[in-house]
Amino acid sequence: MKKSFLLLPLGFAFLASCGNQPDNDALNQIMDDKEDFEAAVVSFEDGGATNGEEYFFGVQAEVVDIDVMLREVESFDETDASKEEFAIHYDTMLVMIDDCKKAMKQYEGKGWPKQEQLQALTVEWVDAVAALVNDYLKPLAAPMSIPDDQWKDKDFELYDEYLLAYEAYLEIDSRWVDFQYEFATANNFQLSDETIDMDALIEEDMAQ
Repeated sequence: MKKSFLLLPLGFAFLASCGNQPDNDALNQIMDDKEDFEAAVVSFEDGGATNGEEYFFGVQAEVVDIDVMLREVESFDETDASKEEFAIHYDTMLVMIDDCKKAMKQYEGKGWPKQEQLQALTVEWVDAVAALVNDYLKPLAAPMSIPDDQWKDKDFELYDEYLLAYEAYLEIDSRWVDFQYEFATANNFQLSDETIDMDALIEEDMAQ
């Protein structure tokens, strides 16, 4: 299916840290490639965040990794990937979402400014992605695995419903993007004006 996924660039910012944590800490380094984000996810899920700044970049790394997977669906669709490839991709996404929730839960009660708000908003974000996967993308795996001209009317109808649901997801996504600056200010760290190159992360991940 070659319709637009209405993809919008995320306004995530790179780390412009004012902290004094060890240079080898994955949550305290500038993240600019897939390996950096994956290392931050591992550190975050292992309980490596020790302050609000590191907590934020751990959550951000989780969100970026999941978002890369969501955006990759378009490439899978364009190449008519097999139903099995779609299934593995979606199952992986759902595991990542569960891991993100579990990781944030272990930090509950730390008392970092606006931590509860960031956690609640991130849960809302990952739940919206999970709903896209379960309610639309999984049922669309079969039609997405074949050429457009073989789609049935019901497939097009479901895809149109998916696009509407994706619009609703983008509203949550926009609130997450906006809130990062509020969280940074509350926790006394700064974000640079550079944004994460999501296209480069997708290209890197798809090449693996």
